[in-house]
Amino acid sequence: MSRHAARERALETLFQMDINDVSLEDASAYTHSIHDESQKPSVYDEAYYQQLLTRVLDYRHQLDAIIDQLSKDWELDRMPGVDRNILRLSLYEMLYEVDVPPAVVINEAVELAKSYSSNESRKFINGVLSNALKLLPELKKNHPSLNV
Repeated sequence: MSRHAARERALETLFQMDINDVSLEDASAYTHSIHDESQKPSVYDEAYYQQLLTRVLDYRHQLDAIIDQLSKDWELDRMPGVDRNILRLSLYEMLYEVDVPPAVVINEAVELAKSYSSNESRKFINGVLSNALKLLPELKKNHPSLNV
């Protein structure tokens, strides 16, 4: 089972919710329908997909505060929706998922940006997450609700 594919589906679902202002159920159903109709459905970790969605949504306000702190000269609501949701997803993993090394999180985020966003976005996301990595102990300390 692929965690990469779970991240990809979670990104698609979060993006749908963010941009189209739809419920989790509707966005998830749409994401699944897209993949179910494709010729080569990806094998993905459904439990991890659900966990990512639930936790990112649970801590969205805290994650957004961190993104605001780390993204110089960019307001969250002015970022491209894909970039915003890649950052939310990646920061969640960096802060919560102790079994996923931060270098893997950053690499996965850059790969998602390669597939779904622009070259400039890829650089921006890499920069924000690299800064988050440098400040990780401080971020965990300053956002105690993010400690598992």
